[in-house]
Amino acid sequence: MRRLLLIIIITFSVALSCMAQERLFFQVPYESVTTDVQGNVYLTRGYNLDMFPKDGSKQLNYGDPSWGVITRVDANIASKILVFYLESGTIALLDNELSPICATLNLFDQSLATVSLAAMGNPNKIVLYDDANQDLIITDISLNVLSQSHVSFPGEFHPTDMQVVTEHRIALLDTLHGICLFDFYGTFEREIPIPNITAMQLMKDCIIYLKDNKLYRYDIPSPTHPMSLQEMDIDLQRIKTFHLWKNLLYYIDMENSAWVQHLVPEE
Repeated sequence: MRRLLLIIIITFSVALSCMAQERLFFQVPYESVTTDVQGNVYLTRGYNLDMFPKDGSKQLNYGDPSWGVITRVDANIASKILVFYLESGTIALLDNELSPICATLNLFDQSLATVSLAAMGNPNKIVLYDDANQDLIITDISLNVLSQSHVSFPGEFHPTDMQVVTEHRIALLDTLHGICLFDFYGTFEREIPIPNITAMQLMKDCIIYLKDNKLYRYDIPSPTHPMSLQEMDIDLQRIKTFHLWKNLLYYIDMENSAWVQHLVPEE
């Protein structure tokens, strides 16, 4: 069996000289990973959502196969976790014990049948992207539309990911255009015209993204610059998606379908 323990150091400004510790948790075919603000980790596989509390207490699970495969989980608001099912046009809202807060929300019932992306805007608002009409839509917690903004770009524009910093900024990731930024009300701010970005993470003052098997950081509004990779001993070609929380980097290993956590030393 291939040796899976790796050594990694990542820093956003200068390369660090000390070695980082890594823990490999599971060889499970997880498909996505994210965290909430408290550091609890959420991983998806098919119609299952697994949550691993930061304090090491009992693992929690949520799964409802009647809605299909989970498309996205947004845990930015730990008390109201959004689970989006594209196939059935369904959104489930869960508490921090992964129990449903209310009845599932159906986009089709609200004439929002072509929504392809969903995220929490704040505890009382949901942000949607309508791929067919190229609209950014903000709704209340019952999917009543509050505002709608058209996203206009020449050529094809089909974002594969949307992330929101609560009441601050929205980012859309498109293979052709790169990353498009909007304020929380849907007003266009800027385009980061870097095509073929594989994955991104929107933070309040920057964006971390994966391109050509390298991690980069784009400081807003500063120009883009690469993260320090000089001390990095890991094959980035194997990373399918990632999430950074404080000094911990989580990623899904494409080759081994593993959830891997790296401890990144503080500066």
